[in-house]
Amino acid sequence: MAFARTCSVALLGVDGVVVEVQADLEPGIAAFSLVGLADKALLEARDRVRAAVVNSGEKWPQRKLTVGLTPASVPKSGSGYDLSSIHLGRL
Repeated sequence: MAFARTCSVALLGVDGVVVEVQADLEPGIAAFSLVGLADKALLEARDRVRAAVVNSGEKWPQRKLTVGLTPASVPKSGSGYDLSSIHLGRL
């Protein structure tokens, strides 16, 4: 089992809110779950993150990967969290 975290920023108007990106890798059926009030564009990060990890020469983990974005009360949108998720996807 592996756990890691890093930070990103959500924009609310002209204000920035620090968002903690947490990843947990557990035994189980290979899956990528993204939780924490993500919009449709952010849910597509699953494909972008997997492609980036594989194309960087790393192996995609054949385990259950859960990426949580906190605080969950802050709306998150766009691809600005991909870099944090890619870093964590290389657990």
